Formats: sequence, structure tokens, C-alpha cells
Amino acid sequence: IDEAAAEYRRALTIQPDFLAALNGLANLKTVQLEPDEVRTLGRLFARHDLGEEDRVQAGFALMGALEDQGRYREAFAVAACTNATKRRQLVWNAKVFSDKTSAVAAAFGTVPRSDADPGQGSEVIFVVSMPRSGSTLVEQILAAHPEVEGANELEVLPDLLVAESRRHGVDFPHWVGHATPADWDRLGKTYLEQTGRWRQSRPRFTDKALSNWLYAGAIRAMLPGARIVNCRRDPVETCLSCFRQAFARGHGYAYDMEELAAFWRDYDKLSRIWPERIPEAFHTLVYEELLADPEREIRRLLEFCGLPFDEACLRSHEIERSVRTASASQVREPLRRDTARALRYGELLAPLRRALQAA
Repeated sequence: IDEAAAEYRRALTIQPDFLAALNGLANLKTVQLEPDEVRTLGRLFARHDLGEEDRVQAGFALMGALEDQGRYREAFAVAACTNATKRRQLVWNAKVFSDKTSAVAAAFGTVPRSDADPGQGSEVIFVVSMPRSGSTLVEQILAAHPEVEGANELEVLPDLLVAESRRHGVDFPHWVGHATPADWDRLGKTYLEQTGRWRQSRPRFTDKALSNWLYAGAIRAMLPGARIVNCRRDPVETCLSCFRQAFARGHGYAYDMEELAAFWRDYDKLSRIWPERIPEAFHTLVYEELLADPEREIRRLLEFCGLPFDEACLRSHEIERSVRTASASQVREPLRRDTARALRYGELLAPLRRALQAA
């Protein structure tokens, strides 16, 4: 990380207003921008001739830099403007998504019967959550275990369900009631075939596609032996952290406070239903509790996953592996207990709090 920051700054000595380098520095997250770099970002953000995408990148970087300087009101004003611009670039329909989560809850009122062996999928640990809720940290902890390979965010399961939807001629979950026990077994075996590369050196692996919280019922039918770890964080902190982040793709709900609150409602609804319906397969790990007592929560996590305790999991920041999320540099540092930001914004977040209460 230090070398990366040095290279970005070397580029800035050549071209001080080089936005890609400023944005790269800001996205390291563990490196604070210098005052002159913040001023340059401010000038770039204010330029009328800056392209829309460049303005979005400058805005997200500037918000974080202003926040680091304790200028929360200015940071929030920049974030509101930047998120509104980004939202206009994306297609998102909160009602359609909410209807889908309700349909999923109804479709999996009971877990479908499957021909799969009860142990099928015991190799897999799914890590699910809202974005920015500690999922990368939890995967890093699991990947520190000598029996677990961290596979990052895989698209295998969503892609399989999309393909199965085409076969049935209707979208998921509207074909769930027509799927046979043999169908679920076939889907589980196909998933394991397509993820075989992640078990070449270690017997277990993590699948951290965050949206898989939608598919926990399907996971249970396809892979009865799999474990699902749900990473849950304070809703205001979660939504604020999403609002601060320029995601590489998707997440159209993340750029509007009302839509963020609606998305949280849908996530919250299903993440409370699954422990009632598949308690043996679904474990909720609360981010704030992990920070408060890491060893206790890590022991509980490993026990749920059927893994023996290993001291390496308490030093997960020391392991070397590829991490391709916005938290890549953060998980390479020891656990910090000062990650909460919402209180610093005070009444600026009152609309978000009201929307979450309404949800």
C-alpha cells in the first residue's frame, strides 16, 4: 500500500491535477490525502468543463478527503451532489426489487425437497451481506484458516439460477415450486463442478457474492451441507458507507438515501427469515460485536463453519492473498474499533434515519 501511494504521488509530481492518481490515492482508504491534494480535488470538482464520469470520481474522492479533515458538512454536500449525478446514470427500480424479495420469501416458505446428499456442499462457506458491512473482513478471517481458500466474489450461483430461469421460461423465484428434487441436486453438483478450482490446494472455500442473501433458500436446497455467514452492520453506518462509495458496477440503489433505506428493508426482511427456516445453515455475524470481542466472535464463526480454531484467524491482516473489493487495503491492517462515522454527520443524516425507521 505504501509503495502504491508513493507511485500515485510520483505521478502527481508530473501532473498535479491527474485525477486517476488522486482517485487511486483516495480509494486506498488507509492513506490520507495531503492538503494540497485536497485543494486540487476541490478545483477539479468545481470545473464546469469536467466530464460527468470524471466529476463523479472527483466527488467521491473529495468527500472522503474532506471527511478526513473533519469538514463533514462540506463532505456531505459534495456527496449529495455526486450521488445524484451517479444515480442518473443507472437503472434501478426499488419496487421491482422489493417485490422480488417478497416473492423469494413466499417461494421458500419451506425448503424444497432435494435428492442431494445431506453433506453436498460442505466445502462451501457463503459470505453474504449488504455492501460495506464487513464481508471482506470476514472472508479474510476465514481465508487465514489453513483449510479455507478465499475465492472473493463469485458469480457462479447467480449465473446458474439465471440459466435455470431460462430453462423454465420464468424469472427466479417463480419456477421454484416447479423444480424437482433432481433439479436441485443437479444445480448443486453443477455449482461444485464450476468452483472446483478453488479446492485445489485447500478443502474449503468462501463464495462472497454479496447478493447471495437472496438465494439462501436455493443454496440450502442445492447444497445442504453448505454454510451461509451473514455479515450485519448498523443500518445507518451501512447506508452511509454505501453512500460514500463509488462502486465499480451495479448497486443502483446505493446513490439515493430513500432507495438505500428501501434496499436495507428488503435485506433485513430476508436476513431475519432465513435463520427461522434454515437455522442450521445460516449464521449472522454482527460487525460491531466482531470489533468489540474479536476472539469470541471468530471462535463462534469457526465453530459454525465446522472448522477447528486456529490462531492465524486472529491475525488475518497478515496473510497474503488477492482482495478485489473497496476494502482491500483496510483488511490488511489490524482490526480498528473507530470505523463508525454516522454520529459525526449529526442531523445531516436525519432523513436517512427517518427512512430507515419507516422501513
